[in-house]
Amino acid sequence: MFSRIQKIIEKIYKVETFLDVEDYIFEKLPLDAKNSREICKIQSQFSKGCLLIYQNGDDLELAIYLDRETVSNLKGGHLQKDFHRKNLSDFFLATEEISHFIYAVWSIRYRRQITILEMELQAEVDKYITAIFYSGSINDGKIPFRNIKRQLFEDSVLHPCLQSEEIERYKDANRLAMNYCHHLESHYLKKNDIPSMIRDMRHFYRLGQNGKISHINGITFRQPSAC
Repeated sequence: MFSRIQKIIEKIYKVETFLDVEDYIFEKLPLDAKNSREICKIQSQFSKGCLLIYQNGDDLELAIYLDRETVSNLKGGHLQKDFHRKNLSDFFLATEEISHFIYAVWSIRYRRQITILEMELQAEVDKYITAIFYSGSINDGKIPFRNIKRQLFEDSVLHPCLQSEEIERYKDANRLAMNYCHHLESHYLKKNDIPSMIRDMRHFYRLGQNGKISHINGITFRQPSAC
């Protein structure tokens, strides 16, 4: 399941990490990662997963933590027929952390400076589009657009343990991603113009934080309706 999510994301954006994300997923958060100042911990909005980035000399080491229940649910094959609320939530969580992993590895390889808001915004977009492609593959092309959008953008609940600055960052990322995903759906998905959508998304992926926000603000200004 995790490798499949990775392949969907890497294929959409035409990026390669040359790594298998399965080798970097842990079900227990390392003790030295909980309070260490040497480790950058990018916490998920559900507080059930995170990406760990550790500076080891000139090298960077990465790891993904996902809680045991999430891993068990996704590895149990419960997504083979359909999404329901619980496993869609777990799917979003895993996709968020895998998106962070791919974006970090790709950015490091090309010596790109990135921000956490940039990573969160990209992850929100990746959660939407990966769920669209995955659900289409298991449901004979039938995609529950409304269910995916509602749970991702309208019913999303932030964990109460998050700091105020984290809450604001997630709210900003969610709002921006909602507008961009509405653009993808209305301009490309509903017209089944997948090649044009992929070109748009690959361009978006390679923009920095300010470029991503400007791109979204530009398309939002041109389309008065919102999802």
